[in-house]
Amino acid sequence: MSTSHEDLRRHPGHLIRRVQQVHEWLWNAQVSKEVTSPQFAVLYALRAEQDIDQRTLGERVSLDRSTAAEVLKRLTARGLIRRIRDANDGRRNRLHLTPAGTRTVERLTPKAVRMNGILVSVLNDCEQAELLRMLNLVVDADERLPSALPSPLAGEGRGGS
Repeated sequence: MSTSHEDLRRHPGHLIRRVQQVHEWLWNAQVSKEVTSPQFAVLYALRAEQDIDQRTLGERVSLDRSTAAEVLKRLTARGLIRRIRDANDGRRNRLHLTPAGTRTVERLTPKAVRMNGILVSVLNDCEQAELLRMLNLVVDADERLPSALPSPLAGEGRGGS
């Protein structure tokens, strides 16, 4: 009979959560305690593509609107990004790295690359490529799921017994 620990190791969601825990620990130990991985993703994306709006940036780094807003608020407060009112649409802000933001992303990028290498170091080069291929398959499929599936909680917990 298998233990619950062994049984959980057959559940992809559990394993992905565990890998995320390892990633967070490595990030804090190897990259930065001040800039989180999602904050780095925003800085990295803005280095590649300046002058984009919040919605576009959120799509680029796979952050929902409220999470993107919170990340941008923190990065703005730290002086790493600046928001410039869109001249064509006063409701939107265009996002730009500040010089401090550019220095931060340039300083952290090699550390992030090294940390990702450590994360997958138990795999050989072919296995690392295969892991990335499979993770991208899951991510790409997930981006199509919300429109293809009914609500996962349909019929549950809404006063019914």
